[in-house]
Amino acid sequence: MQHPSVETLQHFFAFDELTADQRALLAKSLPIMTAPPGMRVIERGSQESLSYFLISGKIELQAEDGNRKIISYSDESAKRPIAQLIPRLYDVTATTAVEFIQVDNQLLHELSHQSESEFLGFRGLFSEFSIEETESELKQCLLEDLENKCLCLPSLPDVAVRIGKALNDEVTDGKHIAKIIQTDVAMTAKIIRVANSALYASHNPAENCTAAVVRLGAQTTHRLVLSFALRELFSSRSPIVQAHMHALWNHSRQVAAICYVLAKLTKQFNPEEAMLSGLLHDIGELVILSYAEKFPGAANDKHLLELVMSDLRGTVGGMVLSSWGFNDELVRVAVEAEDWQRNPTNTPDYVDLVIIAQLHSFIGTPRMSMLPMIDQVHAFSKLQLGDLTPMKSLKILSLASKQLAAAEALLQS
Repeated sequence: MQHPSVETLQHFFAFDELTADQRALLAKSLPIMTAPPGMRVIERGSQESLSYFLISGKIELQAEDGNRKIISYSDESAKRPIAQLIPRLYDVTATTAVEFIQVDNQLLHELSHQSESEFLGFRGLFSEFSIEETESELKQCLLEDLENKCLCLPSLPDVAVRIGKALNDEVTDGKHIAKIIQTDVAMTAKIIRVANSALYASHNPAENCTAAVVRLGAQTTHRLVLSFALRELFSSRSPIVQAHMHALWNHSRQVAAICYVLAKLTKQFNPEEAMLSGLLHDIGELVILSYAEKFPGAANDKHLLELVMSDLRGTVGGMVLSSWGFNDELVRVAVEAEDWQRNPTNTPDYVDLVIIAQLHSFIGTPRMSMLPMIDQVHAFSKLQLGDLTPMKSLKILSLASKQLAAAEALLQS
């Protein structure tokens, strides 16, 4: 059986972090496979832990929707693994006689660790690819999954879904809603705690979940459950992605608290809906971060992740909220919250509220220098925020500092 030479492998891999022995081991472990014209090389949907590299000939990739793409071994794209996402998104068929190699992903992982690479998977072996190439690959695969409607979207926790269904069925009885909540012990504790917080408390404390729901009301309870449930989605196995998610959650929590307080002060919005808007405005980034885990070169590159999220956060966020059944206004929040100068109508909406809240959250940070002043965006005048400007140090929010602190406390992890 033939094996590729080190020179052949050099076409695909950078060996800077491998010893001569490791290079020889890799070459000897990879038999050259052949396929005649018309033979299926990769089945769509398969989950084998292998990467395929084309040495000679041409192959055809066919997606589930029938779209086709021809790749020749001399193409630039042939330097990367073919149909690498698992499960596979394409049927791959030889259109001419082809030669290819199969690389065990675990072998690459082990070699990378033996060479003391600090990254996972392919990071050390694919270091020859530029940020632009990796970014393009991640964005292309993400866009293809979006177009083919096969992007794996996160699911809301069961308790939030069940309450939403009950409300859609016009079930607003406090005991029934409380019964659903009580299937989740942690959620039960949070709802009782918020009902007794400074934002909602009365003279008599709510001593159980039913009393808490009755005090808050069914709709408010549902919005709060959604807000608390979102925290569970911000989790990753990649340390760098997890750091991004932690920062993203803290930013979303701060924006949500500012939205809540502004809604209370302006009396133009439902406070709990406003808080939920703040938490959801960057949900697209969360999905992109999770997706990036399939691309170790991207997952471990902070700058690259930020480039991709900047381009696609709105598109992905809108799709997620639509799939969750949120109303059009909240979907627009995810799509348009970074469009600082948007002005579709003279009537303020939740997107305007989130824009102002975000700009407030960036005051005192390096990002502020790259953004418009608060009083220079259309949302400012529509929200009738008076003399609230950066130069006057968030006067209206400072007057409501206790409310702001209480709102942030609600969303502490």
